[in-house]
Amino acid sequence: MSISGTIRRVAVMGLTVLALGAGVATEASAAPVSGRMPCGYIDPGMYRHCDGGSGSTVMLDVQDIFRNLFHYCVGPGITNVQPVVHWRVIDAWWNGGVGCQPGYYGPA
Repeated sequence: MSISGTIRRVAVMGLTVLALGAGVATEASAAPVSGRMPCGYIDPGMYRHCDGGSGSTVMLDVQDIFRNLFHYCVGPGITNVQPVVHWRVIDAWWNGGVGCQPGYYGPA
């Protein structure tokens, strides 16, 4: 293999890596630029209930660092579920309950 052939291959591989890297960087930065937050649990200790404008409330299971579960009802938007749980909250999910009064309901 000649030196010019090696240089050409290295250049092609380098450009390919740069092109792929730029595509990944663009894709990764697309979400924050749009300003849209995900629905569901947002670390640390926040939950976003996306209700589609219905005004519904839902019951969550909130899990702390020791895997203890607590019930917490949330309305539309973002709710901080951490203040009422003694240990650090690591996850929260809808448990199927709807139409509850927003607030803390205690251990599950």
